[in-house]
Amino acid sequence: MKITDIRMMRLWGPRIHGVGGGSAKIAKVVVRVDTDAGLHGLGEVDDFMGVRQGIAYMREYFIGRDAFAANAIVSEMLYGTQAPNPPGVRRGPMGNNNIIAVSMCSPTATPWGPVVWAASGVEIALCDLIGRALKTPAYNLLGGKFRDRVKVYLDRSSPDDITDLSAWEKMAAGTVASGFTQMKFDIDFMATECVTDVWNRSLSLKQINRIVERLTVVRRTTGPDFEICVDCHMQYNAPDAIRVANALAHLNLFWLEDPTPITNPDSCAEVRERSPIPICVGEMFIAEQFRLFIDHRACDILHPDVLFCGGLHELRRIADYAELNHLPVAIHGNGGALATVAAAHAGAACRNFLGLEYHFIETPWIGEYVRRDGPLFRDGHVVLTDAPGLGVELDREVCRQHLAPGETLFD
Repeated sequence: MKITDIRMMRLWGPRIHGVGGGSAKIAKVVVRVDTDAGLHGLGEVDDFMGVRQGIAYMREYFIGRDAFAANAIVSEMLYGTQAPNPPGVRRGPMGNNNIIAVSMCSPTATPWGPVVWAASGVEIALCDLIGRALKTPAYNLLGGKFRDRVKVYLDRSSPDDITDLSAWEKMAAGTVASGFTQMKFDIDFMATECVTDVWNRSLSLKQINRIVERLTVVRRTTGPDFEICVDCHMQYNAPDAIRVANALAHLNLFWLEDPTPITNPDSCAEVRERSPIPICVGEMFIAEQFRLFIDHRACDILHPDVLFCGGLHELRRIADYAELNHLPVAIHGNGGALATVAAAHAGAACRNFLGLEYHFIETPWIGEYVRRDGPLFRDGHVVLTDAPGLGVELDREVCRQHLAPGETLFD
């Protein structure tokens, strides 16, 4: 079964509530891999800088390859191959845009960023395709499932009016009532009225005090058994990350996420050593970066994203390395319905899985552009079935309503 095409479809629409509150436009890109057997598979990528260029490269470079070779395709996209390279490898300009083929390494000479983000979406589509061809769920391609239901946690970021304590209470109460048992808030958006220098990686005592005050309302509303975690978005210096962690210790938080810039495991290790809250890292990491942070004892919880780490097989490989080091894995989730289901298949196949993040609970169309057997969430979980592949199909009407300018539906 050979790959005959790799196509993209950009969806565009409102995001009702986003990072830091408020509303905005957001885009999601669906990937489709077609084959000479008449079968296709669906994937998703984020509409980040360079990702669609990466998909266009993969289309030209991998047409004619074996569709079952998902691991080899991702590995070649990230790391290249040695001369004389695989049979039939493309060389020189490719396609109408004269994209230059690179066989000795990744197209950008580095295995992260847009290269791995593009490869992630194609790998998701290949797993869907292979599962359809073999008439088996994608989790069986990863060794089978440990669980039928995959826990989901909601990223709430912050209310639109962060100074209104009743808004924090309402957001917390609504999450509990909707059946979820964990949620996350963003440290960097919780008290922005206290920030006087946007360039400095610091947290003032005033800002920390407002953060503590607002999260205390959340804890009081949810009760002691509800899991709450916070994200720093790689914003802070080590001393202030330690300071805010100690100030929040009494709230018994699940984790403190990405407290310092992720280019340096040593600073994160310093925070981990002195933080009373477990440290979670890695939403943009590939496997090698996770190995680096684990070996530097810089994290307590790994946080890969199926959209950014290389896809389902790479996520499973990351989880296995974490398990060998007796560390748990939560799955970061920046995707829509399709990527969420894909991540759930990976989470089901990981022994040390904690939970899967979902960002878009206030934005219905992002959770509805694919259909499956049953709703996307039930009682705070993705419930998996024995449907082949990812078990999803595009809802053509929802997709039609949210096509970005110049885009057309897949045939």
